[in-house]
Amino acid sequence: MKHLALAVLMLVASVVGAQEKKAEGAKAEPKAKATMLHGYIVDQMCAKNMAKKSNPMELAAKHTKECALEEACAASGYGIFYGDGKWVKFDEKGDKLAKEMFEKSKKEKDFMADVSGELKGDKFVVASLVESKMSTEEMKAPAKKEETHDHKH
Repeated sequence: MKHLALAVLMLVASVVGAQEKKAEGAKAEPKAKATMLHGYIVDQMCAKNMAKKSNPMELAAKHTKECALEEACAASGYGIFYGDGKWVKFDEKGDKLAKEMFEKSKKEKDFMADVSGELKGDKFVVASLVESKMSTEEMKAPAKKEETHDHKH
C-alpha cells in the first residue's frame, strides 16, 4: 500500500509540474514590440513620385492638405516618410487616422506625426497617430536644392 500511495503521489506531482510548465510557456510568448515612427504623412499616390526624387523628406514637408484630401489621393491611402526618406504604407486603421488628422488640422502643409504600431510585411499596422511638430534638430537642418512636387495623377 505504501508503494501505491508513493506512485500516486509521484504521478500527481508530474501532472501538476507539466501543467505549470505549460502555463509558463504560454506566458513567455513574446508580445509584438511597438515601433514609433516620426515623419511626414503623405498619400500613397504622391509618395510614389516623391520617393523617386533626391529629397523626399523635403517634398513631403511641402505636401498640402488640399492634395492629401483630393479624392484620388485619399483613396490611394496614406503612409509616412521617415528617417532618411523611407516610406511605408499604413493599414486601414492608419489610413482612417491619417485622413482624420488632415481633416481636423488647421495647417496647410508640413504634416508631421508620431505614429506607433508594427511593421508587418510592406505595411505599417498603426496603433496610434498623433500630429507633431518638427524637432529642433530637423528645423536646424540646412536647406537643400528645392525640387517641386509633381502633382500628376
